[in-house]
Amino acid sequence: MQLNALPQVRKPGNSPYVGFEKGSQKKEELLAKLDEIRRNNSNVKILPLWINGPVRTKELGNCIPPHDMSRLLARYCKASPEHVMWAIKTVLRARKKWQSLPWRNRLLIFENAARLLETKYFVEMTAAVMEDLSKNPHEASIDVQEAIDFLKFNCKWAHEIYAQQPDNCIDSANTVNFRPLEGFVYAIPPFNFAAIACNLPCAPLIMGNVVVIKPCSDTVYSFHVLLKILLEAGLPKDVLSVVQGNSGTISEVVLEHNELSGVHFTGSTGVFEDIWSHVGLNVGKQKYKGYPRLVGETGGKNPVIVFPDYNARKSAEMIWRGALGYQGQKCSATSRVYVDEKKWLELRHHLIKSMSALRTGDIADFSKFMGAVINAKAQDNINAYIDQALLDVEQDKLEEVLVFPSGFAKNSAVGYFVDTALIVTKDPFYRTMEEEIFGPVLTVCVLPKKNYKNNVFDICDKTSKYALTGAVHTNNMYLFEEACMRVRAGNFYNTMTTGAYVGKQPFSGDRKSGTNSKVGGPWNLLNWVSIQSLSFSFKPPLFLPMYLS
Repeated sequence: MQLNALPQVRKPGNSPYVGFEKGSQKKEELLAKLDEIRRNNSNVKILPLWINGPVRTKELGNCIPPHDMSRLLARYCKASPEHVMWAIKTVLRARKKWQSLPWRNRLLIFENAARLLETKYFVEMTAAVMEDLSKNPHEASIDVQEAIDFLKFNCKWAHEIYAQQPDNCIDSANTVNFRPLEGFVYAIPPFNFAAIACNLPCAPLIMGNVVVIKPCSDTVYSFHVLLKILLEAGLPKDVLSVVQGNSGTISEVVLEHNELSGVHFTGSTGVFEDIWSHVGLNVGKQKYKGYPRLVGETGGKNPVIVFPDYNARKSAEMIWRGALGYQGQKCSATSRVYVDEKKWLELRHHLIKSMSALRTGDIADFSKFMGAVINAKAQDNINAYIDQALLDVEQDKLEEVLVFPSGFAKNSAVGYFVDTALIVTKDPFYRTMEEEIFGPVLTVCVLPKKNYKNNVFDICDKTSKYALTGAVHTNNMYLFEEACMRVRAGNFYNTMTTGAYVGKQPFSGDRKSGTNSKVGGPWNLLNWVSIQSLSFSFKPPLFLPMYLS
């Protein structure tokens, strides 16, 4: 249908918070859905690859709840190199038809998906995130709401981008055409947010691209719920290929393909640098048709700087919530704190009081703030940092280490549970001040009171290669303004280092924290288009006979 109209897209608001309060209908629905998932343990689903439809393979992986290793959520099919090539060919064949679909019709699919996720599938998706990622109900619900917001806001921003047009002249009509990229986009989401697993493929799809996605092996189960919703919303089955399995095997095939046009990535700095190096070498070999767009959000070592004028109880509340939400497994998690020696005496009391009161266990028990970490590798890594810190205290290399037991043994057969640790040092360059841990380990650097203000910003800036988020706790607006200028961070706050809202605080960082492409804002979408200027002249160029011999 040729539509003779300039359609509008409704300006969205953020999805309303659902708290699952005691006695509420939503809490009862969530508990019932969790019970349903757990009762189906004997009837385990097989999650196929998706290549223009379900594709089953013989090699399977397990989807295991991190907090209950005795259960299987599902089993998933693993892709071979041949499957990956098939997935790429499938989306490339679908590319021309998908790009020719009128943009408004394309956006309707994702607006429909957002509405389905906000209504029909909200409880199911929240339960899937709780079980698959080991998130408590609060963390799971805000994750799902962020996915909803990405879908809604990206549709509105796509419309606004298309509306940005140049002026016409008296003798010409001018247009800017935002064309999708020429090949396909490779999406690589992390384990820790279903919202990111939703946004990484959907942002390029919204702008008319075709996508191959490799879901994180630890969270295939929840991604397949998202896939079900997208297909029900009307996403053509051949424009998104899903290939789960070995990351190295899949990426090797994808990154070698000559029609790779972009990579949308969230994960570790090391993996992103490997991708960048691989693509760079292939650019030098003239492997690709053009220069693939590399868009990535990676690690963080996010600081909070506390000044003496700020209320210690409020500061402690925002520090531990930023540090321990989702077991510290957020790239934006608070992991280092700077405070002067006098203020620390007051802050320490409130931090210990709060951290010692938190409980760890099964996320279906709403009294438990923390669940398990994602897998055995993460568990071992976190435990190694805590063990080393305890040794360093014995050798007088640290001031103090406080360990708050999870209630589970280190190698518990129940789940991947870890203790929470508070490390206190006077060395700004102690390893847990510099290295990303991705767990419930918080390090406080206690600095001399003398010249604290003059020194703390420089110390903070020199400590870490990352620049993702940060916060300053002060009531002094001059200090806040100075902190904003001197602390390198993609997102900077006067409260917590976590909790960015789509459309309110566009999120990402620079330095080794990524390409600062700002998801949750319109700027990310511009990575997925190639801009063409079109001009139609109403008269030919002037004839200039004086330049002819």
